[in-house]
Amino acid sequence: MGFVSRLTDRTVLRTAALALAFGLMAFAQRDTGAIVGTILDSSGASIPNAQIKAEDIATNFTYTAVSDARGEYVISPVRVGTYRITVSAQGFQSEVAESVTLEIQQRARMDFTLHPGDVMQTMEVTAAAPVLETDNSERGQVVTSQYMQGLPLNGRNAVQLAQLTAGVVFSEPGARDESGYGFSANGARSLENNFLLDGIDNNSNLPDLLNEANYVVMPSVDALQEFKVQTNTYSAELGRANGAVVNATLKSGTNAFHGVVYEFLRNDKLDARNFYDPARPPYKQNQFGGTLGGRIIRDRLFFFGDYEGLRVRQGLTQTSQVPTAAQRTGDFSAQLGAATSVLDCNGMPTYQGELFDTRLTQASASSPTGYCGVPFGYNANGLPTDVIPLSRQDPLAQKLLALYPLPNAVANGYNYVSNPILAQDRNQGDVRIDQVFSNKDTAFYRFSMSRSPSTIPGSFPGLADGGGFFSGVQQFNGYNGAASETHVFSPTRVNELRLGYNRLRASRFQFNYNTNVSGQIGFPGVPYSQGSDNGGLPQLTFSDASTLGSPTYLPSLEIQNTYSYSDTLTLIRGGQTWKIGGEFRPEEFTIYQPADPRGAMGFGPVFTDNAAAPGTGGSGLASFLAGQTDGGTINNLHNVDYTRKNYSIFVQNDWRVSKRLTVNL
Repeated sequence: MGFVSRLTDRTVLRTAALALAFGLMAFAQRDTGAIVGTILDSSGASIPNAQIKAEDIATNFTYTAVSDARGEYVISPVRVGTYRITVSAQGFQSEVAESVTLEIQQRARMDFTLHPGDVMQTMEVTAAAPVLETDNSERGQVVTSQYMQGLPLNGRNAVQLAQLTAGVVFSEPGARDESGYGFSANGARSLENNFLLDGIDNNSNLPDLLNEANYVVMPSVDALQEFKVQTNTYSAELGRANGAVVNATLKSGTNAFHGVVYEFLRNDKLDARNFYDPARPPYKQNQFGGTLGGRIIRDRLFFFGDYEGLRVRQGLTQTSQVPTAAQRTGDFSAQLGAATSVLDCNGMPTYQGELFDTRLTQASASSPTGYCGVPFGYNANGLPTDVIPLSRQDPLAQKLLALYPLPNAVANGYNYVSNPILAQDRNQGDVRIDQVFSNKDTAFYRFSMSRSPSTIPGSFPGLADGGGFFSGVQQFNGYNGAASETHVFSPTRVNELRLGYNRLRASRFQFNYNTNVSGQIGFPGVPYSQGSDNGGLPQLTFSDASTLGSPTYLPSLEIQNTYSYSDTLTLIRGGQTWKIGGEFRPEEFTIYQPADPRGAMGFGPVFTDNAAAPGTGGSGLASFLAGQTDGGTINNLHNVDYTRKNYSIFVQNDWRVSKRLTVNL
């Protein structure tokens, strides 16, 4: 035995040295904990060879350990849950501690003092968690199922509760992960957090967070057993993140059947009107679902499943600047202002807001710029009309301007108000099977999915669109699967094998993506074929009107596949608990996001401005109607496919040097 022990210790040290030599970052993930303690007699002397049993109250599964020469014991790894701990030793009464709760990544200390007597005699002791967890240097916050269900959560997303952790600040307003409750821990970027579900990678690594969250799936608060936000000095097996580790675990089935059914309703009928709103905007939110868990075979096979649906219909208030009825005919006389100090090419006074046909610009020795402009026309009094003649209007521009809705408001900075409806749905669920082959072999299998289709309206109805990158028809599909097998070679040697799959497919398409709008309007040069998803109009931007057409960088499609294979061996030697493990995690990415697939054009006042006094005249809409553009681009380059392979190993040693000193290495 001594030879085997020395050989194992050498192996441990060599593995540790190898890990340090390569400087590899650990990527293994765990959602378990440990139960540790010391067994003493009434005089304070250590009791070796005491038998310790930790029984899962929900499933009757039992973990065992034997105290060493110092009376110390370690049971690891142990699933989170509530346990009954029984300690027995020859010549002493047995002791039982009921309802001992073990949390994620916790080293729960349970010390026992045995009294002389018959081993058949049992004394029940009160289990109380220590005020300070002295066997672990980790910093973090555990959020239990009770807290998740009891605290107010808008949308019932458990990640909001990360704010209960010291050092956590939510992402700034407008950040791309804001709707997914992104947060920064201790100053690190939110992208540097590490999300785990049942010990399996649950991170969204899309380059621009098209899915608007740093995770792939987040189960309902009724389905989560608990989660822990760890912000500092966490175990080496969680060493991937520079930020926080969000370590969540799903509920499991038990010998007893349990479940819930729920419906949460919120709508504008129950809301108060904002003082500044003329009426309550439409709002309807329904969140509903249920869970069910229990046994398939008592003490051997358990199941748990859940479903949650979300339906949101929200009225938005959007303001825009659209062309007036007069401007659509070429009449911009409403913008004429005071006279300037320069003359046009005909020697006539010029005015603020006056339009000029820059295709007729001439050189002028008397002009301060060396050039003079030619107006589109004069009235009978010799004043500029500021009207573009029909013969000089671009026919395509006329068609496109007609797509704008007419003004319906008079306000500073906008003349059109719309109240489109945002539609957001989500269907998500989880299924987990736990299997006990024997006291030495256990396994679990889990599959989680989330599908979130949404319609985010643009500024205008119909073909005009006018939306930005975050508008359109979007679909986020997330899938996460896990399989784990734990084999107990002995109470001091346990191996965990885990396999995982994490997939995210995020897409956002412009409105009319499947309709050849450009071809119907007669806009030349816009590529379109059936199934290309390149329908819609080019994006047209104006200096004096809101954007018309479909946004750039759409359609967008991003796909991520992550596979993980990890193994962890736990060795207990005296007062030391060694964990040695490794992981292979290949990742695949596909990104389809052409910059300007339908083209983009800009229209400013330059080409209808006063050449003798630049900046005093012109209009972007007038330049557009006259067929003059500042410039444009079209770019249909797309498809970036790449892979990366991550290899990692780690070594962790929790060494109880003395009763007053525990070192985590």
